[in-house]
Amino acid sequence: MKKGFTLIELLVVVLIIGILSAVALPQYTAAVEKSRSAEALVNLKYAKEAIDLFYLQNGSNTDNYIPKDVIELSGGTWSADGYCYCTNKFWYCFDDITSPWAQRGIPNATCNNISSKEYEITFESLFSGPNGNKYCSAYTDTGYKICKGLEGQNFHLTDYR
Repeated sequence: MKKGFTLIELLVVVLIIGILSAVALPQYTAAVEKSRSAEALVNLKYAKEAIDLFYLQNGSNTDNYIPKDVIELSGGTWSADGYCYCTNKFWYCFDDITSPWAQRGIPNATCNNISSKEYEITFESLFSGPNGNKYCSAYTDTGYKICKGLEGQNFHLTDYR
């Protein structure tokens, strides 16, 4: 008796592996995007706390400017104007220090990261309102899914699709 696999058996195994990978790939992509948004949330939360601490130490800031060295992020570069920090995943802007925000996928003159997953996450500073509101704005279907997932963390969803 010969030992080995027939062509039909090998084709069935390849077909099963193909079906399993087709089912798993969208889940993997969603998990990666969710982890990227979690990274942005952590960076924004850190930046918001640094801004609030800066306010507490220096009083109100009439010119609406925070020095770059107050917010320390890694993996990117500061823009020439000193208001935005560009990474390959997000760009973080602190041009309005009462509400730092991170944006994914929407290019501008400061940062040119382009992605099909366009959304923006905004934290309002402690000093900008009574509750320190959090917002997520969606510009695409994927962005909408990310923002919808953040509603459980008390984010207000704005749909611009």
